[in-house]
Amino acid sequence: MKIKVEKVRVNGSAEKIYFSTEYGNAVANWDGDLPEEGMEYFVEIEISESLILGSNLKICEEEKFTIGMEQNSVFLIGCLESIEDDGYAVFRFGESIISLEIEGTHPLESYFVKVVPDKITLYDVKY
Repeated sequence: MKIKVEKVRVNGSAEKIYFSTEYGNAVANWDGDLPEEGMEYFVEIEISESLILGSNLKICEEEKFTIGMEQNSVFLIGCLESIEDDGYAVFRFGESIISLEIEGTHPLESYFVKVVPDKITLYDVKY
């Protein structure tokens, strides 16, 4: 996913970036060499926590890729392309694919869902 870094904040060992995309704006943890403000990067998104339907994973009627912030939490709206029996899921967000782990009841494939993780981490993809 292509992002533009708006601000970089370092607090101890925590590196957070404020960024914009064609789908909206958000804040994320950054892993790797610090990006420069005002520069564009291609990144991978990692969501490391397990998601639970009805808690941090919700069926979404809006079928539009979106990233944003609600009450200091980041959210992503995208499409679940596939879900394995063990809970491994493929989440499409625009042109990006994000792997997710879903616990308990699984939503149906090909549904748009809203993911509200505790945090997301971005990694620079150097082309």
